[in-house]
Amino acid sequence: MRILFLLLFVVPLIELYFLIQVGNVIGALPTVLLTIFTAVLGVFLMRSQGIATLQNAQMEMAAGKSPQTSMLEGVFIFLGGVFLFFPGLISDSIGLLFLVPFIRRFLIKQSVKGMQSSGRYRYQTRDSVYEGEWSEKATQTHKTLKGEVLEGEVLDKKE
Repeated sequence: MRILFLLLFVVPLIELYFLIQVGNVIGALPTVLLTIFTAVLGVFLMRSQGIATLQNAQMEMAAGKSPQTSMLEGVFIFLGGVFLFFPGLISDSIGLLFLVPFIRRFLIKQSVKGMQSSGRYRYQTRDSVYEGEWSEKATQTHKTLKGEVLEGEVLDKKE
């Protein structure tokens, strides 16, 4: 609920305050033109980066590789577009950062590194809490039996 309050009330106020401050420094018309320019540039970058990422994912799948990185790049491109959708210079700046390829790849590496390093989970329901740990296991080779094979029958013992 607090996050929704921040998104719907506080963030637009911060954006409006920032727009007013920039308008006082460079003027009203340049501020409006700057906002429009960042939105148009963002839409162009989003489209070109999205198409390139889609083609890269298709090539990875055709080569039999997992398109995990391309999928994450697509998520960041989408988030960049969402930030560009909201008017304001701060959100446009964040959106443009998500659309710059080397910044996006750096953010993906940081988020994947954070996901791989965590080895605990916590799941909470209304009535109980489940906690545990996991570890990544290396793939095991299957062992074949050598020697005699004993045949048998499994009996279910009922109490």
